[in-house]
Amino acid sequence: MNLSEMFTDDQIAILSCLGALTVCGLIAAVSYHLGPAGRTQRQQRREALQLQAKSPVSVGEREQRRAA
Repeated sequence: MNLSEMFTDDQIAILSCLGALTVCGLIAAVSYHLGPAGRTQRQQRREALQLQAKSPVSVGEREQRRAA
């Protein structure tokens, strides 16, 4: 399949730019999740879940206490 027969030069350039942006976005997402920011976020989420599991108060009761 020859792309130059299907698309004009401008269309190929636009598709190439969109592809490059997509690849860069994927690399940034993977880098975030594997890097220190992603680790910190996972640790905070894990600690929050542990606190919820240890707390005998239901979510509805917590919301009522906050509202009061």
